[in-house]
Amino acid sequence: MKNDKEKWNQRYSTQEYPDEVSKIVDKYYSLAKIGTALDIAAGNGRNSTFLTSKGFKVDAVDFSDFALKLTEKKNRKIKVFDEDLDFYRLKTNTYDLIININFLQRRLFPQIQDALKKGGVLIFETFLEDKTKANDDSVKKDHYLKRNELLHSFLNMHVIFYEEKQVMAPIGELRDVASLIAIKKADV
Repeated sequence: MKNDKEKWNQRYSTQEYPDEVSKIVDKYYSLAKIGTALDIAAGNGRNSTFLTSKGFKVDAVDFSDFALKLTEKKNRKIKVFDEDLDFYRLKTNTYDLIININFLQRRLFPQIQDALKKGGVLIFETFLEDKTKANDDSVKKDHYLKRNELLHSFLNMHVIFYEEKQVMAPIGELRDVASLIAIKKADV
């Protein structure tokens, strides 16, 4: 059985992933003060590259060193971190913007809030559980959100936008996603 690093390296070396910025990042990044940004599970760096073009200093974290090399090729200004997000600790009070696209690690939820500076913006979008695969043992259910789970996980922030909808996933199939935009309150 392949370990996670090998699995993700193989995916990034054999599958096509989009190069254009995520629509939600493009739409909401401007809510954040231009400063420091964190791209969690940055993949091939499409969102990190976009954010650097807008003036952000970006830290990109991913477990695939292959994907991080793609990120570095796109933009040497991006600071990459080859880390297993099952264990990685986010730096407290560091970021003006944090993005988390197509990835879920629940243990990071409180760390994300702590890592944002006061007034910092969170852009979070990832997949919801698929009811049609509820009995499929090959599906890792802890990689998918339950309905309204993302919203409830960040209620102590000022939620600007929340939505659950169906979108075309990077791998070319329709998937349900939850999208959240929130700002860290001054008193949190």
